[in-house]
Amino acid sequence: MGEFLQVAIMQGGKEEEARSIVRTVAEKYCCTLYDSHAESARKYDITDLYAEECKYKESPNGVSILMNNECMGYGDIAGAISEMFSNAVLLLYIYDGDYWAYELYHHGEKIDQFDPWPDYFGGASEELIQELKGNAELIAKYFSVDKAEIEKYLVRWADKKHGEKAYEDDEFEYWSDWQMLDFMRKLGYSYEFGEEG
Repeated sequence: MGEFLQVAIMQGGKEEEARSIVRTVAEKYCCTLYDSHAESARKYDITDLYAEECKYKESPNGVSILMNNECMGYGDIAGAISEMFSNAVLLLYIYDGDYWAYELYHHGEKIDQFDPWPDYFGGASEELIQELKGNAELIAKYFSVDKAEIEKYLVRWADKKHGEKAYEDDEFEYWSDWQMLDFMRKLGYSYEFGEEG
């Protein structure tokens, strides 16, 4: 089994605020894997989120949160956090060590999403492919970056060769789940959560 990893970025947030919000989300919406069937009425489907086990990294642009290993929730985590936060929340994730993707939320609403491998689970309709293509202009607006610095990440991997990089200064190439780190860096966030992260 490959790597499963989730990082939430709270644009403009502070670590203390992030810790408080994640704690509230865990208390309000989270259940454990063993009792998840009894929680079908919950607004968000979040399992095994332990706020005290998450890692937090504050930067000049905001705060990033590395979710604890057992946690499952993906976009629901970003949705729940964004309901309690005044700015955008971007959930970046690595799925089974095969690819990375994101979901962007504001005020509890999903406003953008990206997946470089939309047919990973089988055939993908043209509608789904369009839904998952990402919007570099929107990301650039919310994160105050130049669209030209990020738009080459938001492409289908089927159209790219193994070993090819989005930008010359990238560490990782297309078809690498860790390309997510280059994308984070361009948004102004590093993937540094201490020794355990």
